[in-house]
Amino acid sequence: MIRDKLKFDVGQTPPPHTTGCIALMHVFLVFDAVIFIPNVLGKTTDIAPQTLAFITFAIIIVAAAFTFLQSRTRFGVGAGFVLFTGSYSAFLLCSLDAVKMGGLPLLATMTLLTAPVVFLYTFFIRFFRHIITPAVGGVVILLIATSMVPIGLGLWAGETASVTRLGIGAVTVLILTLMMLFAPPSLRLWGPLLAMAGGYGAAALTGELHFEHAAHAAWFGLPQLSAWPGLELNLHSAHLPLFLAFGMGMVASMIESTGNIMLVQQISMRDFRRVSYDRVQSGLYCDGLSKITAALLGTAVPSLYCDNLPLIEMTGVASRRVGAAGAAILLLLAFMPKVSGFVLDMPGPVIGGFLIVIAALLFHAGFGLVAMTRLNNQHGVILGLSLVVGLVAGGRSFFPGVVPSSLSPLLQNSVAMGGFTAFLLSTLAYLAPRRGLTGVFRADPAEVRALHDLLASGRHRLHLPQERFNVLSLCCEEVFLHMVGQGGRSGDTLSLRVSRTEEGWAVEMVCGHMMDDINNFALPESLLQASPDELGQLGLALFSQFARDVKHMEISGYSYISFLV
Repeated sequence: MIRDKLKFDVGQTPPPHTTGCIALMHVFLVFDAVIFIPNVLGKTTDIAPQTLAFITFAIIIVAAAFTFLQSRTRFGVGAGFVLFTGSYSAFLLCSLDAVKMGGLPLLATMTLLTAPVVFLYTFFIRFFRHIITPAVGGVVILLIATSMVPIGLGLWAGETASVTRLGIGAVTVLILTLMMLFAPPSLRLWGPLLAMAGGYGAAALTGELHFEHAAHAAWFGLPQLSAWPGLELNLHSAHLPLFLAFGMGMVASMIESTGNIMLVQQISMRDFRRVSYDRVQSGLYCDGLSKITAALLGTAVPSLYCDNLPLIEMTGVASRRVGAAGAAILLLLAFMPKVSGFVLDMPGPVIGGFLIVIAALLFHAGFGLVAMTRLNNQHGVILGLSLVVGLVAGGRSFFPGVVPSSLSPLLQNSVAMGGFTAFLLSTLAYLAPRRGLTGVFRADPAEVRALHDLLASGRHRLHLPQERFNVLSLCCEEVFLHMVGQGGRSGDTLSLRVSRTEEGWAVEMVCGHMMDDINNFALPESLLQASPDELGQLGLALFSQFARDVKHMEISGYSYISFLV
């Protein structure tokens, strides 16, 4: 997939002023969400002011540190893309319950006890490759988009909707939309900033621009370090429902973060070919560490955001340096309450209008992820039901009063429930019995004979006509030799799984080493002058003519090649 609109892809370096301005736009969009849960805790519980200042400072520090780490790829931690971190709304009510039951120390302890869910899933992610697919990630992104629309409209209208607020938001949306549709690439880059300036100007002219947070905040400040809440070590059976609620929140966060990392890969690379599950793993490890760090600091549970990712498509700048610059701005905001107050004082209609356009772009991105998977009837039913369940849960009108209030942030969260449904149905579909055969072979060309013997022995079980059997045998032989010839070591094995599906015969072959993408080959211009390596590509070219829906994944050092015949 070639993305011509990218001016700077993830590995390129934009000018410093461009990097700084776009990073500031990202921070404007996410900062309110970063401190959302500490803000709510301060307004609804009896947390001491110095403790509230400490946990707010701590979540901004966590956001800055792990936004920076997500933009890196060293030591297997960090996805290497622009991914911002901050407090996660799915943990809102269970966080409130934890604080009311045992204070902030209990919140920290529950986070520590349930964070290993993320690490376990991440470590064993290769076993979930048929369950958490790009299509499932796409459904999660679509549900995020649908949940953003009422939030954006609420911010736009405010408590008392008026023609003035309608006009301010309309100015923001109109400028942003016109810039995206008709502006030349060099000017489109500054579209979000111009839309923001237009919204601020309209708010100032109509008297809707107020600086409530910034006016009373100090320029520089540090919280009292002695206000660290600590950990709760005296646990008992009454805490079990709270533990389960936090566990559900971790699963929801894990599924959503997986979709976010898949999405950012798709929109950040000029020549995107496939989702890298290794990048997904690295990003999830970083996300898990952010949760551990937040717990140790006694602050809210963080997760990855996708709300700001459409800015990459708006501006055409996906450079990971934007993530690093955004982390630096967040770090600055942690020590400068007046500046962070100015960010929080962005007029509601301006941020609401922005979110409406961003939701529209997320719809486009979500459909793009879904389209990466060849959908059969089973996939269509799973994804359709997941989307419907998410929409029903988000509507909060299905059996009102029946849902326990302690679980309502999860059971009435469209992203959580839609993601759970997709995960559960995909798991059941994968585990369902089906006609097939499996085999394990040594990574040796001499094992081709054993491969053919296995296929021949299962031909009648798979209901393979002679013609299809010949095609299947040739395709499996070509993939087998490709995998064996791509750096296999002595003692390595290669496994084969063939199953009958409604679309044909599905094949998956797995080996324990990395290799070149099987779809990445080029035919020689002249067979007479071709080198041995170029002649070796002829088999792959023939394979591509007979095999359908060819996928090549690499996860945790394993290579997976699947196709249909």
